Amino acid sequence: MKESRGDKERWNKFCPKCGKKTDELFDSLCRACFTKGIKLIDAEKLAIPIRVNVCEICGGYFKGKGAGKERTSIEEVVTDAIRKEIRERYGHEQECKVRVEGLVGNELKDAENQVIVSLRVKAGIKGVEIEERGEIEVSLKRGTCERCGRITGGYYAGIVQIRADDRIPADEELTMAEEIAYSGLGDADFIPKETKLKEGLDIYVSSMECGRRVSRQIVKKLGGGFSESRKLYGRKDGRNVYRVSFSVRLPAFKKGEKVEIGDKVFSVVKVRKEKGIECVDVATGERTFLKKKETNKARRHFFFL
Repeated sequence: MKESRGDKERWNKFCPKCGKKTDELFDSLCRACFTKGIKLIDAEKLAIPIRVNVCEICGGYFKGKGAGKERTSIEEVVTDAIRKEIRERYGHEQECKVRVEGLVGNELKDAENQVIVSLRVKAGIKGVEIEERGEIEVSLKRGTCERCGRITGGYYAGIVQIRADDRIPADEELTMAEEIAYSGLGDADFIPKETKLKEGLDIYVSSMECGRRVSRQIVKKLGGGFSESRKLYGRKDGRNVYRVSFSVRLPAFKKGEKVEIGDKVFSVVKVRKEKGIECVDVATGERTFLKKKETNKARRHFFFL
């Protein structure tokens, strides 16, 4: 219909559903009728039910199947599912923001196999911004994640063997090495066990990458160097499986360094490889020779400064 206003003319549009006059139509409908037919949060019409795996040991959430499960969160799973549903229903070009506001009841009980999530969704559908609040159900599948399964099964892929050249590492050095190893673990890494030996410490690690990283960090902070060797352990899925030994060698005593044996402190004058060290008693100035057997009991004096 054309409407006259002085010398100006304009076309009026009518909504075919409600008959109201409007300046804009969205899919041939006025804004009110267009938005009335849109449901952003509709649990009954979800193409794929929202599910998430829960580890009963660590409490972590995972998505995916088999060994390829990826760590995630309830919020991330819900957000991804709602965005995908809206884009498939209204077009992949649609902008969509999902905000999970929390769990209904604010807790997840161990015996529950589902959880209700409260969320707010804001989307731009064909130029109209729509916001909706609602709740949606998430199904929980309880089990044990790959990492926890390996830990409880005592799995390891490598051993970091901490030793020292021409001496036995001091307890303080081994304690520091242990702290360094744990501080360098990533989310997927773990240490199933440690073994204290007369000659040092063995730290069992979950992967070759973890063992290599731990070895580098220990050497960086305590000095020395490391090497690695692989040994065929078996085959899995047609591929060879190796276990790797990382030999970390802390440095021997050096000239000018102070060492402590019992209640005496010595200054190192000369190191005789495989034999011992020539040194001076700091308290008396007396020059003496410590055999290798004696240096095995020595510790660096800087630990007690």
